Amino acid sequence: MSIFSINPDRQFEIIDSSEEDLIVTNRDGVIVQASRISGRHYGVTPESLLGQSVYDLERQKVFVPAITPLVLKEKKKVVLVQETPNGTRELILGFPLFDEAGEVEYVISYSCEWSELVVIQGYLSELEAEMARMKEELTLLRREAAVPEGLVLASRPTAEAFARGLEAAELDVPILLYGEHGTGKATLAREIHGNSGRSEGAFLTLDCRTVPEALFERELAGEADEKIGMLQVAEGGTLYLEGIDRLSPHLQNRLAGWLKEKRYPSPEGVDVPFDVRIIASAEGELSDAVQDGTFSRELFYLIHLVPIELRPLMERKEDLAALIPRLLDEFCERHGKPRELSQPLFDYLMECPWPGNIDELRNVMERLVIGSREPVLGVDDLPMEYRVAAGSSLSDIGVDGRPLPLILESVEKRVLKLAKQRYKTTTEMAKQLGISQPSVVRKLKKYEED
Repeated sequence: MSIFSINPDRQFEIIDSSEEDLIVTNRDGVIVQASRISGRHYGVTPESLLGQSVYDLERQKVFVPAITPLVLKEKKKVVLVQETPNGTRELILGFPLFDEAGEVEYVISYSCEWSELVVIQGYLSELEAEMARMKEELTLLRREAAVPEGLVLASRPTAEAFARGLEAAELDVPILLYGEHGTGKATLAREIHGNSGRSEGAFLTLDCRTVPEALFERELAGEADEKIGMLQVAEGGTLYLEGIDRLSPHLQNRLAGWLKEKRYPSPEGVDVPFDVRIIASAEGELSDAVQDGTFSRELFYLIHLVPIELRPLMERKEDLAALIPRLLDEFCERHGKPRELSQPLFDYLMECPWPGNIDELRNVMERLVIGSREPVLGVDDLPMEYRVAAGSSLSDIGVDGRPLPLILESVEKRVLKLAKQRYKTTTEMAKQLGISQPSVVRKLKKYEED
């Protein structure tokens, strides 16, 4: 408890913490310390809490129920749920701090929003199931095929990116892959691992875009109840940090320290050395993020040794032309429905902007096969949102001498508008459009600003 540094000579004090919601009361129930975010869910400031009695605050229905009286009575840790004036629920943990005579001198309470715990609990359940599956299949991960099935290297940019990745595979240095979502970064990461001296080791992926910040270090380092961390499982192998640009500044600095020292703190508090190759990915060029201060300069220089860019699918026409028939054959075989593409449909697919890149193309091709009734697929077999765009005439679109990218952007804006009218949530829109929910939000914001 010494971390709270309760100074009896200083009557009231704001705790210098912007991440934890902590309140310290004395044995009389008077608040003597509060952190900088205390009270934010109760509609009060931390400064206004100092010197207040929790008994008065309970009568004013600010803290209902107050936890300090319960801790003073029980003389042990107490956990309860408070209803805030704002209508939210807070989980409160109260801890007694005893004096030399064994009496409670202070009560330290920590609170967190109930909805955050629900999210973390759900994530933990999924994570435990995933870790169990990962352990069972670990032997299969030790040998990857030389070339993944379905890999297309028809365009020069893609071929050069993969060639550079394979050249760097044996160097055993961190590699940074960047490009839009769905451009093949994960596939290239697996290729690099499979052609490296670590190919006999495990290849693990940690999605930095979805893991809760409170669980990031636990995922990498493990925990005291013998939960194995990814750095331990991937020892001698490769760890792929997907979406590293989505990490908070705090976690960026923590990760930079671990990578620099090649050590991580174990749950037992002992620094453990690790031998893991790091491959990271980002959707945007990280040098810009470093310049504007949103990405750690130290972490950038640790991972930015071999940067490789994967271009958007709309800039890789040769890849697109090869992927369309290959994906058609894949889904026809999977669903037992032999189909062919009509020329008008193929031409239309070649001109689509594909903001979701390969992931979006795969989704549309499978939907074409599943939803079709005739052996030859035409424009009318497209999903509704694509059919609307494809069925527009040049006069409907309003060419007016505009270049193709502007025309396609206009069509995309129209499709998003129709989808927004039809579907209630951005999650449902994303599902129907075959792109990610963050992409939907980003595009809606873009066109609203226009």
